[in-house]
Amino acid sequence: MNELRQLARVRDEDLAGRASGAGARTLLAAITATGDPGAVRERGARPRRRRARRLLAGALVTAAVVSAVAAGPGLLGERVGTATSFANAAMEIELRGDYWVAEVRDPFARHHEYAEAFRAVGLDIDMRLLPVSPSQVGRIVRMGFSGGQGRSKGIGGDREPAGCTFGQGECRLKVTVGRDFTGKGVLYLGRAARPGERYQSSGAATRKGEMLAGFRVDERPVGEVVAEARLRGLRVVFQVIDPNEDGNGYGVDPRARHEPVADDWIVWEAEAEQPGVVRLLVTEKRLAKNPVYGGPKPPELTSG
Repeated sequence: MNELRQLARVRDEDLAGRASGAGARTLLAAITATGDPGAVRERGARPRRRRARRLLAGALVTAAVVSAVAAGPGLLGERVGTATSFANAAMEIELRGDYWVAEVRDPFARHHEYAEAFRAVGLDIDMRLLPVSPSQVGRIVRMGFSGGQGRSKGIGGDREPAGCTFGQGECRLKVTVGRDFTGKGVLYLGRAARPGERYQSSGAATRKGEMLAGFRVDERPVGEVVAEARLRGLRVVFQVIDPNEDGNGYGVDPRARHEPVADDWIVWEAEAEQPGVVRLLVTEKRLAKNPVYGGPKPPELTSG
């Protein structure tokens, strides 16, 4: 009986198709080289002890090869994560041309489940989903990188199919990453908020898809804007702002959040705060220009 074959417990067919590096092949060849085990004698050593030492050495080296094969090509110097697709309960990802395309199956999964999917295809990316207002859903609202090349090359967020309404039909969140991306990254992707969940990123409440879409709030009296919000079944909160002297930008005094606001105060912007709630940015007096934008509000921020 061949003791080495018995100790390895690996059949040829078990290794069929396994990738290995040059170092692994050389090591395997050395182990399986033929020869007469009794041809070399150590002076003063008894044959039984020599045979035991040879079997022990063979077992240790064979175990190292078996462990290397089981660990996969990465241990043998080849790239980890050579798969071109992967799926778990949270996300599925596949290589499409020059981009990795990841579609979110569960927008409320733990972030390590998304990281698992990226890691399976060789990407070191941590992704977290944040509750955002409707116009921000599917967008990457923040991102960060360290090391590597490419950085944000090819990285983006969207909805799949394009232009779909999240929460209706088969609409999913989608993330794309350039296939050449290296290094470590963290992505914050916008998801729909649960009822009562405050948005962690929001846009103007007058954007398309938002709660006050199509209604211009800027430079209008508070009373008019509040009336429109109530017609739409919305609750209103106020943020009193302190404009800069040059009219470009403003500051906020947290203590003024609960300051009484009269109907004749002026609204400069409406922001989505949480589902069913809008926050109006107001001043007591009318100003020469909108301090939020340093001039007229861009028309694209008000669309139906």
